[in-house]
Amino acid sequence: MTGQTTSPPDPPGGQSFTAAPTDRARTYQTGRDQTINEHHHYAPRGSLKTGMAWSLAGAAILALGAFVGVDLWEKQHGAAGASPAGDAKAPDSLPSAPPSTSPEPSGTVSPSALPSGEPSQPESAAPASHPTPSASTSGPPPNPATSCTGWKESGVSRVQVKACGRIANDRLYMSAEWRTTSGSALVDVYIWLEDATGSEVVYPGTSMRHGMPSYNMAAWPTPKTKAQWKEYPVGEPLQHGELYQVSVSVMEKGGAKPNINNPAVKGHQLGLVYT
Repeated sequence: MTGQTTSPPDPPGGQSFTAAPTDRARTYQTGRDQTINEHHHYAPRGSLKTGMAWSLAGAAILALGAFVGVDLWEKQHGAAGASPAGDAKAPDSLPSAPPSTSPEPSGTVSPSALPSGEPSQPESAAPASHPTPSASTSGPPPNPATSCTGWKESGVSRVQVKACGRIANDRLYMSAEWRTTSGSALVDVYIWLEDATGSEVVYPGTSMRHGMPSYNMAAWPTPKTKAQWKEYPVGEPLQHGELYQVSVSVMEKGGAKPNINNPAVKGHQLGLVYT
């Protein structure tokens, strides 16, 4: 039509507009098939100084991390060189130290010869696995007499006897010991003390006509479970330096009893001086 101005043709892809950084973007729909796009460009949030500050902070953090890592590595790998030689672990490739050739004191064991953690002990120490047997397992206690006659025939078949005595704590002890030559037997044992002549009873006196009796005593060739001896202290005052006769008589169990007040009854005697 006459008088209308013809618009230049749109470039392919629609119209294009150039926007400055301060522009804001909007989109318009025209009456035809054209779309107008407005572009809004925003400036960076921080200034150049702020960006540089962030860059410097990041570099500082990286440098600090590197310094700390180097310091830790030096502490872990350099501690062994700074510690005493006795605290550092020897490398596996090093040869073991040769055994000491210096002489050891007599009667001792070198600590290097013992397993680790075990103290050295004298060679004379008794092993713990071989305890000393107690007296309770060694049988009946022995006769404590210090003087005895030899074994004599008692008058009872297969039974022998000893007359014994000792002096302790200013007192005289008279005793008898018995055994069999074979098998076993039961006997009655009588003990008394006479003067040097063997004709007068000193103890127990006339109050006990048969002496100090021990009835139903078991006899074996060697003691079994009970002691095969009997001891009595003399309960009468004695003269120091005087000779006394310990007298012993053995009878079958329940047999006749000796009359110690009869001068003809002597028994088996041991002469003992009271000191």
